Amino acid sequence: MKKIIYLALGLVSISTFSCNKYLDVKPIGQLIPSKVEDLENLLNNTNTISSFYADNNRGCFYAFMGDNLTISENQAIYLYKSTHPNVDRWAAFKFYYPYTNPIDPQYTWEWAIYRAVGIFNIAIDEVSNLKGENSDLGKIIVAQAKAGRAWSYLVGGLGYGPMYDPEGKNDQKVLPYRTTGSPNTPNPSLASTNEIMDLAEKDLLDALTGAPNTVGNPTRASKPAVNALLAQLYMFKRDWTKMSKYANDAWAQAIAAKGNTDNLIYNLNKFSYRQDPNASPPAGTDAEVGLELLGEDNLLKQTYNREQLFYRPTPYSYSPYPSEEFINLFDKNADRRYKLFMLKTLGYSVVEGGVKHDDGVRLKYYRDNKMIASQGITYPELLLIKAEANARLNQLGQALSDLNMLRKYRYSGANTDLQNGGAFSQDQLLEEILKERRREMQLGTYQRTFDIKRLALDKGKPWSKTQVIHTIGNKSYKADVISKFFTLQINNPTILANPSWNLQPNSDPYLPAGLN
Repeated sequence: MKKIIYLALGLVSISTFSCNKYLDVKPIGQLIPSKVEDLENLLNNTNTISSFYADNNRGCFYAFMGDNLTISENQAIYLYKSTHPNVDRWAAFKFYYPYTNPIDPQYTWEWAIYRAVGIFNIAIDEVSNLKGENSDLGKIIVAQAKAGRAWSYLVGGLGYGPMYDPEGKNDQKVLPYRTTGSPNTPNPSLASTNEIMDLAEKDLLDALTGAPNTVGNPTRASKPAVNALLAQLYMFKRDWTKMSKYANDAWAQAIAAKGNTDNLIYNLNKFSYRQDPNASPPAGTDAEVGLELLGEDNLLKQTYNREQLFYRPTPYSYSPYPSEEFINLFDKNADRRYKLFMLKTLGYSVVEGGVKHDDGVRLKYYRDNKMIASQGITYPELLLIKAEANARLNQLGQALSDLNMLRKYRYSGANTDLQNGGAFSQDQLLEEILKERRREMQLGTYQRTFDIKRLALDKGKPWSKTQVIHTIGNKSYKADVISKFFTLQINNPTILANPSWNLQPNSDPYLPAGLN
């Protein structure tokens, strides 16, 4: 029996684009499948779930543009020097634009968008070449590949471009929505924000017809996952009616498949740490930093644990410091996320010129260290998408019920419902749902920055920020949310490899290090 033969296993570096000036990255090479079943190996390839907006040390500069993270003065002076391998995190925090060096490779562009999409496109092409599109397995493979492609381009497009505005033109050219796996086919023209949304929507609607009801591993999309991705897309498009429809469909399908909510969300009240009598944490710090978290099963660090609906790995959140604003979001007595994961540990320290510069004991958020984290969609996020849609549509009773459902699994006490929630106005309830969303989402990912961008369109509302301000010592750095400072710039090698895009490379020196 023949196996898939890879004639070119890896991506061709953009530094070698002279062999084909049109392609920024050769998508994946070629393969020779003998039957449709062989193509499943492609969708099981870990390259299809590469970390978005993560650097080579699994951090996320895009998260530093938002308001969940902070940098200490010692880190600014002594850590983020020009020689630091991830100085782009510092650049993002001080809004030094562009955030990555224009002459360097971009991990999100090359690894997460085009390497992943290249594999999805080959799977789709080869199902067609083998005339397997009408078989049950062929339909599943195409559906899951289109769902993966749609998510990749949706997340990529909203990072490299502005947020979709239903009252705007949405015509800014952002990135090419590539739909072929052939490395000999030139990249298409840059698609606008509106075009990316339309193409991702079409991919997801197509995926609904073939996606299976359940999957063995949520790295591949089930029908509930595709519905949830559609709800997320309409959340970004601010189409609350469709957002509600697809969120409700996804939730109903998930309950039908899993039985009840207990099988979709962990009850953090049943979590604890395995005690170690020999633990000797540094003075003032929490022993739990080094202890094992125990939950309702042994799957807390598995991609298929009960909360994962559509899994995509995250950058690490437990290395940077959480901002005071993020810390103060929590009810420190009742919120189990705070009790379990907001832990005291030793902060950054360094000796320079014989003098020690020490941040002392600091709080860090260890949730994604103790449990697997996802940038895709979890069941708790789906419930909050459903709650937000209901609140936006002024269906306050259902919205409150959705919110209280999640609070049951996240808060301690005899009554975990939102206190006096039935008397809340639409704005008050929506604000509380959005706060709960911020508590629930991962700390150090692109997700909060995307929320800042989309919520800026709720002009005048208490949860809407027009500007983000970061402060270190007596210095402040600020940027308007609706501006270039919340978008990314395509790097020079990619621009030069695609002259048809009519973009100009950036020749400015990249010098983000330093306090000034």
